[in-house]
Amino acid sequence: MKTIRRTLLITLIATFGLQLVGCGAADVQSAKLYRQRRDYITADKMLQKAISEDPTNDEAWYLYTVNLQDLKQYEKIASIIDTAMLYSTTHRAELQQLKHNTWIQLYNGGLGAYNANPDSKEAQQAAISYLEAARKLEPDQPETYELLGTVYYAAGDTAKGLENYLAEINQVSSSYEPGVAMGLMLHLSPDAVERAIGGAPARKEIVPIGGTDSAMIYVYPSKQAYIYFERADKLPHPWQLTGWRITSLDAQGMQPIRVSTQAYALVANDYYQKGLAEMQKGDKAAATAQFEKAIPLLMTLQQIDPSDEFASQAIPDIYSRMERTEKAKQEYERILADHPSKAMYISYGTLMMKSNDYQGAITAYEKALALAPNDEPALFDIAAAYKNWAVADQNAKKPEYKAELQKSTDYFEKLRAINRNDPNTLMNLAENYDVLNQKDKVISLVSDLESLKSTETANSHQYWDLLARMYARANRPNDAQAAYKKSDELKQQGH
Repeated sequence: MKTIRRTLLITLIATFGLQLVGCGAADVQSAKLYRQRRDYITADKMLQKAISEDPTNDEAWYLYTVNLQDLKQYEKIASIIDTAMLYSTTHRAELQQLKHNTWIQLYNGGLGAYNANPDSKEAQQAAISYLEAARKLEPDQPETYELLGTVYYAAGDTAKGLENYLAEINQVSSSYEPGVAMGLMLHLSPDAVERAIGGAPARKEIVPIGGTDSAMIYVYPSKQAYIYFERADKLPHPWQLTGWRITSLDAQGMQPIRVSTQAYALVANDYYQKGLAEMQKGDKAAATAQFEKAIPLLMTLQQIDPSDEFASQAIPDIYSRMERTEKAKQEYERILADHPSKAMYISYGTLMMKSNDYQGAITAYEKALALAPNDEPALFDIAAAYKNWAVADQNAKKPEYKAELQKSTDYFEKLRAINRNDPNTLMNLAENYDVLNQKDKVISLVSDLESLKSTETANSHQYWDLLARMYARANRPNDAQAAYKKSDELKQQGH
């Protein structure tokens, strides 16, 4: 009996369905006529009627979705597109393209709504509505999660912001990490990429990316790597690496994307700040748990973009707070063995400085300078390392301190030759020359610092603090007192 009943049921449904197809077909034909007149609203009603009468009508679902696009009802498309593709089997390719185009419209709608007024709650909610629909439509697009994270953060919903950033990281890591393993990192020149990969690409192409901008693509089929460069007017090379994609699909690979580190930085910073807060409470175990979540993200961030200042400062600080200097050294040495970079050497040197390993810090800074001889941060850091070493040896009454202080002075002078108006450099030189008993040079440096009083530099309290200290070095107590007073005034003004 069960088999009979089922057969009868199927027969009834099929017969009923055939009857409805007739009605639905008439509604579809009417909808087509209304669409020819650009009366998309009436066409929408006819197509909804056709679908309600025959939920499996191939043509009705296809036209209904296309009509929604003409009505610009992109969020509605996001809610029904999967059903449309299920039933409109003869139009799957067209619907797949429409689906992607709808994602673009929703993403741009969210971006536009947010950018129109980022501080407006209404704009934030409008953007979230667009972007949540975009995320539902194409859940494999990392750009959606990044922008959603940004908007949720702006709206004060940190938990959802982090949730979306973590989702983005989970998606992009499968592409970012193989690129890093090949030696790719942001801002590399094409020549540097060829050295990292081990040869010239199989092909190079220039493609437009909007307006008058273009991207250059290096294709390495054997590695399934597509590497993207954009023009960089202010760098030594006309092109710099801005992204890469690891894929076997050439059509996808020929669509340039930019590698973004925003999610890594924001999530790592959240863990870092929570760790610092736990340290303030005296809960070392809870702080360590947060720091251990931050470290792998920071390491990946620095490998992708060695110039990232936050990572270069946070990594040494975290390891120092956790008292794991040796572990940190191993991590840096492992990375630098395969992918040496100026910024990573500077970060490594900072870690050594925090552990009072002056020679280790200086060696790291020297390697950074070997890669970039006139790099100002590296010059300042190595000069400071020698100075701190000299102070430690002087306190320990070791005669080597004078030679170390002279080395510090030599590096500060190199830095001064590049930037003659940096107050910190002038101050450090004055202190060094004072200890070295070269008073005439101290007086000259005070004069150099005084000459900056008419510049923008003098609008900060830090400048007047430095000047006051230099006046004290030059035995000018009244001038020092006046400079400190000026510093206090600027602090009260928020400068």
